[in-house]
Amino acid sequence: MSIRIIPNPLQNSTPDPELLLKIESFFRFVSAITALLFAATVGAHHSVPVNFDTNSSHTVTGKLIKTKWVNPHSQMQVEVTSDDGSKEVWLIEMNAINTIRRLGKKMGFTTDDFVVGETITVGGWLGRHHRAIYFRTAKLQSGQEIIWQSRLDPDLAKIQQD
Repeated sequence: MSIRIIPNPLQNSTPDPELLLKIESFFRFVSAITALLFAATVGAHHSVPVNFDTNSSHTVTGKLIKTKWVNPHSQMQVEVTSDDGSKEVWLIEMNAINTIRRLGKKMGFTTDDFVVGETITVGGWLGRHHRAIYFRTAKLQSGQEIIWQSRLDPDLAKIQQD
C-alpha cells in the first residue's frame, strides 16, 4: 500500500490582496458597530440612587404636559404653578415602559390613565438635579391613586406621609 501525498493548492499561493482588504474592512465594520451598540447600552442606563436621593421625598401638583413611555426610563413632565404665579416644569422619571406595562396591570393602572392636560399630584424621590422626581406615587384628576411598589422601596410609608 502506498501513500500518495496530494499537494495543498493554497500552501504556496499568494493571497489576493483585494480579498484580504475586503475581509479586514468587514471585520472592522462589525467591530465598530458592536462597540457603538455596547457603548449606547452602557451609557443609556443609570442607577436610580445616582440621580435621586432615596432619603428625600417631594410632591408636586400641576398639569401633565407630556408623557414619554420608553426604555430604559419613561418620563412625564408636570407644569407646576408657583405661589407667585410663575410656572416651572418638573421632570418625573419612571421605570421602563416594559416594567410599567407588566406591573402596572397588577397594581391596577395603565399608561392610558395618565392623561395629558389633566391635573396630577406626583410624589417620589427628589432628584439631585433641578426639578426632578423619581415616580413613587400619583393622584390623578379622576381621583385614582397609584402607589408604585418595587424592590427599591424600603420605606414606602415615608413617601406616603409627604
